[in-house]
Amino acid sequence: MSTYDDAARLQALLDIAKVVGAARRFDDLIELTAEEARRALDAASLSILRWEGERGQLRVIVNVGLLGPGEVRFPADEVYPVTQFPQSYTLVELRRGYVADRTSGDEEADLLVALDKDSSLGVPIVVDARVWGALYATRATGQAPFIPADLDFATAVGTHVATGVVQADHVARIERLAFEDPLTGLANRRAVDDRLEAAFDAGTGSAHPVSVVLADINRLKQINDSFGHEAGDRLINSVGQAVSRASGLVPGSLAARIGGDEFCIVVTGADAEAAEAIANELCRLVDSQPMSTGVSCGVASSDAVDSPIDTPVQLLRLADAAQYRAKRGGLRRPVVAGQVNPLDGAQGDIPGVRRRRRGRSPALVPDTLDSGLAVLDAMRGHSPAERLQAVAEHVSERTDAAAWWLSDGPPDGSTLVSVTTSVHRAATADPAWDQKGAVGATFVLADYPASRRAVLESSSYAVERDVPGQDSAEEELLVLAGYRAVIAAGTVSGGSAWLVEIYSDRLSLPLLDLEPVLRALVAVAVAGAAAPVAGSAGLTAPVLAVSAEG
Repeated sequence: MSTYDDAARLQALLDIAKVVGAARRFDDLIELTAEEARRALDAASLSILRWEGERGQLRVIVNVGLLGPGEVRFPADEVYPVTQFPQSYTLVELRRGYVADRTSGDEEADLLVALDKDSSLGVPIVVDARVWGALYATRATGQAPFIPADLDFATAVGTHVATGVVQADHVARIERLAFEDPLTGLANRRAVDDRLEAAFDAGTGSAHPVSVVLADINRLKQINDSFGHEAGDRLINSVGQAVSRASGLVPGSLAARIGGDEFCIVVTGADAEAAEAIANELCRLVDSQPMSTGVSCGVASSDAVDSPIDTPVQLLRLADAAQYRAKRGGLRRPVVAGQVNPLDGAQGDIPGVRRRRRGRSPALVPDTLDSGLAVLDAMRGHSPAERLQAVAEHVSERTDAAAWWLSDGPPDGSTLVSVTTSVHRAATADPAWDQKGAVGATFVLADYPASRRAVLESSSYAVERDVPGQDSAEEELLVLAGYRAVIAAGTVSGGSAWLVEIYSDRLSLPLLDLEPVLRALVAVAVAGAAAPVAGSAGLTAPVLAVSAEG
């Protein structure tokens, strides 16, 4: 005789159906369905197992109720091979349920003893005419043991659990679509944002470092245009595989495709050097692929810089700036935010040799000068303000500067007014700087001798914090702004005085070496196009001399 009456059975099945209809996440749905099935069967514990036919075993997805020794709610690797548990064969091959107790004298009796239970019941879970898995329930001492008459109701419960399984699989597919890139199978941008938000919510101190590796495929558009989008998709997939393999250097890293040719690896719980190792391995793996076009790779880590990184946006912006320097320099190795990296495109570097130089990069000065002149050459006919703004933006990009300002005023050098600014990284929340740093702020140049001299003499200056013998007014302004160093160049042209200021923080490349470059570019910007000089991209001889003298 069954241990259930009809009303109780009907209510139990209705309760399972309610759970199936209400749950929205895969794990929640499986767990809640298991709990309702356990109550329906009046079981001490209940497990839902998935059939892995290729391995010939049942794998436990969830255990609920009064668990036995060694059991956990969501086991990582609890399996029951059919070769060791004949009752599993009954479930998945014969598609029949069974009941057992401690007196059976077989493997099932030994399992009940190990679980500290008295009786058990198992029924197959069938989905689309195929065995999806099994439902396994136990009763403890003091409960009525399961009997064969219970199998009919247990089979009905299994059918409702199967409905929950179908719903759970559907939910899992939706979750994968929401967080998975369909082409590569990697995570997508939403998954990256979620991982970074969770990491920053947990804190980013030395105990919880967070790093980002950004990479994009070189010349993907050229591949698509020359060989078609199928070839481009194959290249994206091959790079995606390299991203996945490289991320495996630090367990738990998230490998993602976040755009057409862009990939990202989020590394948590490992230091900056581990993230850099991932980036180096990624570049190596991609370069080793046939017909590789390489990737441009940037790295940023919350524990590798002195300036605080408070949000995922800041971390991504730093990695993006580093990646941009790699792309611009034609480098086939990572660029790390806050480090000096050669910009000469040298691809013959010895693999594996670490280059953490913090001194001057020999290529930075001439490269910034030549490329800046090329920018100005393309802007003939533009106003002085437009050309000066282009100079400020160009030098800032080259050095990953924190901010720049452009100011103008009357030609007598009496005052300057901030015309425009671009703040890549704000360094202070001081209200006094909010006023001085705002567009429209007016400065009396008598209070700032270095700026006044730069304007009236078409010269430049550089100020670094905590260095004796500098202009005290400019250093006070630098401290108020919260930045580390500033270079500035001024001139008088077209009835106006002009001043370009570029600020750096601890994440920027060394800025002071570029003071003469800024002075030269400002002079060319206000003078307009100049006759070309060999090797100087159109720089006039007098300006070149100023640049060389520093």
